[in-house]
Formats: sequence, structure tokens, C-alpha cells
Amino acid sequence: MVAAVALPFLSVTPTRAATEGRPRAAMGDRITISNKEFFAGGQRIWMNGANTPWHAWNDFGGNYDAAWWNTHFQELHNNGVNSIRVWITCSGEVGINIDANGVVTGATAKHWQDLDSFFQIAQQNQIYIMATLISFDHFKNTYSTYTRWRNWLNSDPNIDSYVNSYLIPFVNRYETNPYLWSIDLINEPDWVVENQEVGQFPWSRLQSYWARASRAIHENSPILVTVGMGMPKYNATACSGCQGNKLADSVLKTFVNDPEVYMDFYSSHYYPWQDPYFGGIPFYKTPVQYYGEDLGKLTMIGETPANGSTGHTLTQDYENAYLNGWQGVMPWTSNGVDSNGGMAQLSPATTTFRNNHPQLVFPSGGPTPTRTNTPIASNTPTNTAIGPTSTRTNTPVPSNTPTNTAIGPTPTRTNTPLPSNTPTNTAIGPTPTRTNTPIPSNTPTNTPIPPTPTITNTPVPGGNPCSTPTVITGGGSYSVSMTGTCFKYVNATFTRGGMFSVMNPGDSTVSNTVKWYGGRNETVTNCINDTQVLNGNGAQINNFTVAKDSNNAMFVTVTGNKVNTITLSIQNWQNGTGCSVAPTPQP
Repeated sequence: MVAAVALPFLSVTPTRAATEGRPRAAMGDRITISNKEFFAGGQRIWMNGANTPWHAWNDFGGNYDAAWWNTHFQELHNNGVNSIRVWITCSGEVGINIDANGVVTGATAKHWQDLDSFFQIAQQNQIYIMATLISFDHFKNTYSTYTRWRNWLNSDPNIDSYVNSYLIPFVNRYETNPYLWSIDLINEPDWVVENQEVGQFPWSRLQSYWARASRAIHENSPILVTVGMGMPKYNATACSGCQGNKLADSVLKTFVNDPEVYMDFYSSHYYPWQDPYFGGIPFYKTPVQYYGEDLGKLTMIGETPANGSTGHTLTQDYENAYLNGWQGVMPWTSNGVDSNGGMAQLSPATTTFRNNHPQLVFPSGGPTPTRTNTPIASNTPTNTAIGPTSTRTNTPVPSNTPTNTAIGPTPTRTNTPLPSNTPTNTAIGPTPTRTNTPIPSNTPTNTPIPPTPTITNTPVPGGNPCSTPTVITGGGSYSVSMTGTCFKYVNATFTRGGMFSVMNPGDSTVSNTVKWYGGRNETVTNCINDTQVLNGNGAQINNFTVAKDSNNAMFVTVTGNKVNTITLSIQNWQNGTGCSVAPTPQP
């Protein structure tokens, strides 16, 4: 629970002891750019990212839930995610103090209090934040404060009031936290220009804001600056259907002629409705091929469906994006805010990329995993039949699809409080197939490991403490004892068992021994009574496979060198054929 009084932000700098045993970037690792690549602490880093835009719409100053964010960040880190994109305000109705004339005078105490908590949680979990300040939704006529925000955008003095009373205080408050990696000035400004219900402003009004905001950020901090364009149409000139780079430094400097006026990198968005237009599917082209020109800056993909691009899996999208020179991918979304996918679709891609490129995802930390055989798709999409977008039930979301862009019919908008970044009538690619990623052993040397037993018809799941198990209903934080705590999880819908992940607490003196019947990946058939020792702060084993017995029960035992609290997550083991010998049912 968040404290009832506002607290000043404290930059949390973990000590060496506090970070041993966990994949990590070097501490003090402000992200910078060199030769169109990201670097953290002087080492290259690739943004193995995701969008977690909100948990409760307009979280900060609204219904912010610190416990949810902390748990979700732990899950993201365990699945190889090193960065996320978060909307600081979603519609402008909560958090920022803006009057009827569009003058901004600051933010509410709760807005700052919630953000203080949020950025501390991000740093503690080693998740880099791209902070999206506002969205096209601020100007949309379905929200209660839209006229205030339209009045704001229409006036340079009003924009200055936001910069001076909100943006500069925001930057000064958090710029010492290296995990505030970048600021995205606005989500998908394309629709502010194109869509009648969003105002149809001229580009010049947005460019005046970007010029003033980028100068303020660069003058006051080392935080990187970008804008998440909804499509490449307004990020380039040469690609088919493109209408010029509205973010070009030379353009922005016509509004404020200052050397600090510039974008640090580009992060346009891709969705399958764009396939026939512009540059096609970005992951299977270099940025120069996609945009039709060299934009002169680092480029990454700021949004794309977690379900994958047309004819490809998200795992293929990530690997090909890396091979073709993109510097990161951030799928929509990690928490399943709409039909574009969620963690189940995201995690196979992020874990596979982490396992294949551990030093790019978490520089200077963790063992080198065994490389997985990620299929590399050709530049030509396969002839996979793409099914229609699933119908939303009881959770309609407004579409971000442009209404006045000559790129095919505009889907019907729904009257809802939440925005979607995918048109409702767009064909979306199939859910990606989970890759068979082997999980590396975290076992330290000199640790006695029992030999692989000959398979018998009496495999013991979890070990002796399972005679009196602790029954759980899902992932979470659980206490473990020095005599062994056996966790029993029952799920009849799981195909072959569960894919479990276990992580140590933030204590460098903790050692936990994990035991289970199963294997280390989804393709295992010769299952064994397996063991893994986790030593130190944040040590973890991810996605090991636990067979279910005839009663649909799965057992995992964790024994600590002292009483401590682990973090445990569970997902369906659905690929492969499962264990050739099923475990013996336990109590």
C-alpha cells in the first residue's frame, strides 16, 4: 500500500552485494546512444521490451496499485524484458492541474506520490522506462477535459506553462534515476492531425510542443527524447505513401532555434493494417529499406502486436529486427489490455531473445544460456491464412485507426474509455507458436547434484515434503522453510503440466534448492527428479517444466538455507509431448 503522505523521490542505487546472482546491466547505467546503438554503462544494450501502458487507466494520481506494478515488473524481468513503455497520463483527466483555458500549473500531490513509488519499483526490478507523457486521447471529444487540452495545444504560452510547471519538475525529480531511460512526448500524434474527433490540428501545433519540450529535457537532464508515431507515414519522405518526417531536427528548429531541440531516436509503431502501405513489415527489412531513406538516427519499434506480424511469430519478429539493425521492439502489451496479445504471447519471444543474446539484454550479468534455434523467416511473409480479429466482449476500446487517411476503409469506432492501437476490423496474424527454449542451469560449482536416475514407474514429484503440501492457486510471493516447503498446484486445463519460474528474494545470503519432476524445457520426454540451486539476490530459474499427475496436480519443493520469501510464477506447458512416464500422484 502506498503511504498516505507524499514522500520525496529517493534514487535507489543497489550495492554490489544487493545485485549478485541476478542478470543485470551495470549499475549507474544511464542509457546513451553511440553509432545508432543504445549503450548502458558503456556496454551495448538492445531493448528487449514491451508496452505496459497502464494497469488502471490514468494510474498516476488515480487508482495506482504499487503491489501490482511490482509483481508485474518481477514477471517481466523473469521473462527477459529489460524495458517497457508506460503512459504517465492516459487522457489528461487525472494528475495534471490544467484549467479551462489550457494553462498548466503543476500536478496533484498524489500524482507525484504515485510516480515516486513507480520509478523506485522500476529501478529495484531493473526495468527501463520509456515514459509517454500524453496521448492523442487528451484531445479526443469523448473525454471530459478535451477542450482544456485543445486550448493548451493551440497556444505557445500554454505549452510553455506545461513545460515550466510540469515537464521540468518531472525531469528534475527523476533524472537521477537511470531507469527513466527516455521520454516519449506523445502517443500517436498522427490522429491529432487526421481525426476529426481528436481536433484535426495542424502539424505546426504539435511541432511547437516538441521543440519546446525537447529543449527543456535536454537542458535539464541526460534523458533521451522520442515521439511514438502511429505509422511511418509521418516519419519519412521516401517510403510509399509517406509525407515527410515531421520530427526532423531541421523542422523542429524552425519553431525554437536552439541546439538542444532534437529527437534522440525514432520509435514509430507498426500494426498489420499497415502491410499494404508505407514500408510493409519492418522486422524483415533494414530501417533504410523500410523508410526508403537513412533517417540519420537510431530507430526502434515502439509498438507492434504481441500476437506477431502478418505470417510470423513474435519470436521471429524480435530476432529479425535485431539482425536487420533495429535497436529494440516493444509489443502491445505485456498485460493484455486488448486483443493484441499479452504475456502469454510476449514471453516466448522475450525469453528466447534473452537466451540467444544475454549480454545484449542484461549487459554484464548472469550466465550465458544455451542458444536456441530461433527460426529466421525470409523477408517475404508466408502464405499463412490470417484470421479475423476476435470480437471484444464487454470490454470495448476506442480505435486509433485514422479516419481521413487514404489507406483503406476506416473501422467503426467503439464508444469506450480505453484506447486501442489496432483498428477493429484489421486482420491480425495468428498467435505465435511457443518456441522450445532450453533454460540454462544456474547451478554453482561444487554443488552436489544427484545423478540422473533410471526412469521407473514411481517418479516422485517435488520430494518428501509433498506428503503435506502447501496448496497454491497461482503465482505469487511465498515463504519457504529450512526443512522444505512443497507447493501443490492443480490445474486441469494445463496440457502437460506447468512451466514454473522461481526467483530468490533481495538477499545475497539466501540459497534455495528447487526440486521437481519434469525437465528444463517443453520438449523434454525423459523426465527426471530434477534439482536446481539458486544462490544470492534475485537468482532464478525460468520456465522449467513440471509434469502433472493423473489428478492434474504439479509439485515443486523449495528448501532454503534460512526462512525466506520466493517469487513463483506458473504458465501452461502446452508444447511437446510431455513426460514419457507420468509422476506418481501425491496427496
